Amino acid sequence: MSDAPLHILVVEDEPEVRATAVAILSSFGYSVTAAADGEEALAALETAQPDLILSDVRMPGIDGFQLLERVRANPAWHQIPFIIVSAKAGSADLRMGMSLGADDYVTKPYRPLDLKKAIEIRVQRAKQVSDAIAGNRRLLTRILPHELQAALIGVIGYADLMMDAATEGRPLSVDELSEYGRMLRLSGARIFRIVENLLFWARLEEPRDSLGSHGKENRVLEVVTSAGLNGFVGAISRRFGRPLDVLVDCPLRARVQVVTPGFEFVTTHIVENALKYSLPGTQVLITVRTNAAMLVLGVRDSGRGMTQEQIAHIGNSRQLERHDFGQKGLGVGLMLAATFARMSGGNLELRPGIGEKGLIVTLSLPLATDPAAA
Repeated sequence: MSDAPLHILVVEDEPEVRATAVAILSSFGYSVTAAADGEEALAALETAQPDLILSDVRMPGIDGFQLLERVRANPAWHQIPFIIVSAKAGSADLRMGMSLGADDYVTKPYRPLDLKKAIEIRVQRAKQVSDAIAGNRRLLTRILPHELQAALIGVIGYADLMMDAATEGRPLSVDELSEYGRMLRLSGARIFRIVENLLFWARLEEPRDSLGSHGKENRVLEVVTSAGLNGFVGAISRRFGRPLDVLVDCPLRARVQVVTPGFEFVTTHIVENALKYSLPGTQVLITVRTNAAMLVLGVRDSGRGMTQEQIAHIGNSRQLERHDFGQKGLGVGLMLAATFARMSGGNLELRPGIGEKGLIVTLSLPLATDPAAA
């Protein structure tokens, strides 16, 4: 929390209850603005944005539910934590409030310490969300919506074709059913991959939210072996129909210290990228070596490569310009790999291949320093 006192907007139509709430909150050092109903609360929001809103639900005029709906619908206010107040726990009022997007609830009469705890928890969580959004605004506002929209267009489009056929009373042929099913499955797989990326991104954020740093005490160990690498890389190459194009050179067994389990996940993205942007029949070489205290995984392909500007974008965890590439997911995957490497104390490096042909991706991760683990 900042040094400035938290600003709480209290919305309560009963004067005595409102005065009690103001007194309790003021005793905790909070700055308090009081409003007698939803209309006064909206006017207060126009002049100053509080850190949290504490609102009764049953009020004349604009009640607490309507106030909550307006707060959540306004882009300038929708992230403000909103705690609803009801006279009875488990009531329909509480269920309605939570369904409309309330963050928490408290009951009357107020229990000062419970109220203080609820406020501090909600303000802290709101700050964590705000920090995550600010640090990953490009991912949340530009990349993922685009990815989801592209995948959902396929689902909706083929569903519409099936519904049109049903409306017309026209049975679909076996070939049509097969094609529609195949395309729906492809779109579903893309959505599933987006969800996987989001979940991995969330795992990367969890240690940062809880500890604020990534010291060795919150690292995990992952083992890298030739058999393990050949196993999942072989599955990737078969999925692309290129089992003979991928060569794995991993003559060692090692353990790495990383911020969260993710070696296979990020390596999968790197190998998929190499297969997407190289032609069948050309080789994708994967090497694993150790260099000083680092495990170094290299993936080299003979595809179209990338410009220095695009490489710089990935290095800054930014999305690649998609109009240069027809495939989807390239920037997200390498961005996650770069973030994973950096947060683990390693690095992701991209450079053009020999003669500007193809791309060489190098993932460096710290080796385990515990002799017993090694």
